[in-house]
Amino acid sequence: MKDNYLPEIFEISYKDEFNGTKSIKLLNNALLVRNPNPELIDMTKISGEKWIRFWENLEKIGLWDIKEEYVGCTLDGGFSWKIKILYKNREINSYGANMEPKIVIGDKIHSVLEELYKSIEELISLE
Repeated sequence: MKDNYLPEIFEISYKDEFNGTKSIKLLNNALLVRNPNPELIDMTKISGEKWIRFWENLEKIGLWDIKEEYVGCTLDGGFSWKIKILYKNREINSYGANMEPKIVIGDKIHSVLEELYKSIEELISLE
């Protein structure tokens, strides 16, 4: 059943001085995506297989294990972000300013946020 793959809370935002704010938020049975213009995506159009891949990707990038806070020095033109997800018995509530979590995949260091955004793009692409 598809409902088993849906989160209870899903809020992600990223803000920087140059690109503005990008966000995605669960509202009833839709995802409100601002990138930067608002778009409402009906969750019933996202397949269960896509949700499964999405949750597997979050495990792979270690999202559930990141710290609650990442704060670097304050800079002009810096960035901030926030992630709040509740899915089954898993919960993440993390934020940062001018610093972000990293993960090693193979022999390269990757941004957990960039990997998360790639997973979100895969999830919401309705092609």
